[in-house]
Formats: sequence, C-alpha cells, structure tokens
Amino acid sequence: MTAMRSRTIATLGGAILLVLVVLLVAGAVPRVRASRALSAAAESVRTAVPAVYVVQPAHAADADLSLAATTQAFQDAIVYARTSGYLSRRHVDIGDRVRAGQLLAEIASPEIDQQLTQARADLQQAEKSLELQNATLELARVTMARYQAADAERAVAKEAVDQSVAAVKTAQAAVAAAEATVESNKANVRRLLELTSFERVVAPFAGTIIQRNVDVGALITAGSPTDNTSIAPTSISGAASGLFEVAQIDELRVFVNVPQAYAASVKVGTPVRVSVRGRLMEPVAGAVTRTANALDPGTRTLLVEIDIPNASHELLPGMFVYVGFTIGTSGIRWRVPATAVIFDAEGTRVVTVGAGNALHFQPVVLGRDFGDSIDVQAGLGGSETIVRQPTLSLREGQIVRPLTPPPAPGN
Repeated sequence: MTAMRSRTIATLGGAILLVLVVLLVAGAVPRVRASRALSAAAESVRTAVPAVYVVQPAHAADADLSLAATTQAFQDAIVYARTSGYLSRRHVDIGDRVRAGQLLAEIASPEIDQQLTQARADLQQAEKSLELQNATLELARVTMARYQAADAERAVAKEAVDQSVAAVKTAQAAVAAAEATVESNKANVRRLLELTSFERVVAPFAGTIIQRNVDVGALITAGSPTDNTSIAPTSISGAASGLFEVAQIDELRVFVNVPQAYAASVKVGTPVRVSVRGRLMEPVAGAVTRTANALDPGTRTLLVEIDIPNASHELLPGMFVYVGFTIGTSGIRWRVPATAVIFDAEGTRVVTVGAGNALHFQPVVLGRDFGDSIDVQAGLGGSETIVRQPTLSLREGQIVRPLTPPPAPGN
C-alpha cells in the first residue's frame, strides 16, 4: 500500500515536471525567434542606405522690399512777421491755395509809419542844409577870387587873401558834412520803407496754407512766434510758430530709411512704388531722387528721398506710406531652402550629395534671409545636389539614396 502510494506520487511529480518543461520551452522559443528577428531588422536598418530628399540650388532672383515711409511737402515754409504791430486784416485761412507773392495779411504799425514820416522830414531838412552850405561855399569862392585878383595888384593885405582861402576850405568841409547827413537820412528812410513794406505779409511761393496761427487784432512782434490757433500735422516744432505755414504739395518728398543690408543696392534712379494703406493696389511710380550717402550710426539705415508727382493732391504731407523696392542681386548668388542650412559649432553648412551618392558637408556664406529660403553668397557653384532637410544622423561620406521631393499641394 505504501509502495503504491509512492509510485503514484512519483508519477504525478514527473507529470508536473514534464508540463513545466513543455511550458518553458513553449515560452522561450518565440522569444528567441523575436530576438533574432529584431537583431536582423536592426542590422538591416544599420546597413541599409538611407533615403533623403534633394533639391538643386536656384538662381537668386530680385527681391521685393517694402518699407514704411513718410511724405513731406516739396517746399514748406513758416512765415514770420518782419515788423511789429497788430494784425489789421487777414486774407487767407488754412486750406486756401495761394500764389507766389499773394497778400496773406496786413499788419498795422503806426510807430513805424511815424518814424518814416519823421525820417522823411529829417531828410528834407538835411537837403535844405546842404543847399545852404553849397551857397556858402559859392560865396566863399567868389570872395576868394576877388581877393586873389586884388592881391595881384597889391591892393589888399596878404592876411585877407589867406582868410578867404580858409573860408573856402571851411565851406567845402561843411558841404561834405551836409552831404553825409543827407545820405544817412536817405538810408534811414530806405530802412523804414523796407519795414513798412513788411506790413504786407506775402506768400513766398505758390502752395497751400496748412497752418494759420493769428486772427485780426493779434499783437505781432517781429520775428517772434505766436500762439497756435490751428496746429497743422506738418508743423516742424508743434509749438508756437509763425503767422502762417505754406506748403507746396503739387509734388511731395517721401523719406524712407533703408536698412544697411540693402543700402548698397539703392542708388539714385532706382525705381520705386509708393502706396498708401487702404490703397495698396494703386501705387504711385517714382524713382530714388537722392540719398544721404551715409548711414545713421544710431539705426544703421540710409536716408533715401523720393520725389513723386501729386497734381491731384490725393496724397497729403505727413502721410504714412509704403515704399516698394525691387532689390537686384549683386554678384553670383544661389537660393536654397532655409531647411537645407545647418547652423552648428562647425559653422554654416549645407549637405551635398556627390559622386557615388556620398554626403559632403559644404561650408557656405549666407546672404539675405527670406524666411522659407536663403541666399548663398559663397560656397556653391550652382550644380550641386543639396539635401533638402538634413538630420542629425547624417555624417560625412555616408552613402544615401537621393529622392525628388513630392510637389507641394496645389501645384
């Protein structure tokens, strides 16, 4: 009985052991197979030739550059008073078109008028004094001639002759002094006439009144600013200014600051397009009129001036406008996708596919950056095949399989 029980237990243990062995073998075999498959796949990936998308460098085309700018009147002058008084009449207001020399206002200067009247009276008195001195000189000459004739016959004392000669010289000096007084009074009259002419304020050139700072009855001081009653947007200082501001707007000046990177490409005569926000489809054609020929050290920009016609007066001084330039390339430049350029510790490079589809990391010198593309100034000859988007896994001399990238959607 005991022996039978022992055999039963042994048989049961063997069966359990056999089951365990079968289960172990069944679980280990798939794992070994999977490990072998994974190793084979890794070796296949390691030894496989990677595929990369490649592109050809394109010729760098002209670039469109749009910069913010400001318009100014072709001529702009603030008219000040040249004489003191009070404003008696005003003939124009803001917005009025005026001709060159047109009367803008009249200034009453009673003090200047009285000084002119007195100066004329002084001149008349000096002229009469000159006539008197001329008559005295003539009498002295006649007297001297009589004494000299009598002296020839020894009929008069020598002392009398000398006195007559001295009288002539004295009369001549008196005449010279009177003539100088007359000239001085004439100069004073001319000066006051000039001052009285300034009582009429006239336009220096044909244009438009864009600022008027006085009204009738205002006290005017020669050369001094007045309080603004209407501040124009083109006022130079924005503070108290002259009587009027006149602007010539049949032609406008447009001032734009060109960044240093494009300054060398902007020359006198370069065609431009001037457009206003809201009317971008109606640009005004023009050309660069002049440049400062020097960069502003604070902003590193070149001041450029453009003169544009404005006969219709649709454009106004002080407007914010856009100036469009077409910047041509200088030298031989090639354009590549921005994704093709590598920036790392070894410099700026692109990856080219050479003979035998081997990779080469080519150093390049970059030019203008357009966001999705970059100009290459040096380092490429134009016939290279360039990896469009190199990855960190690529290395020098690696063999690859170049592919043409698929067309962009919509092409």
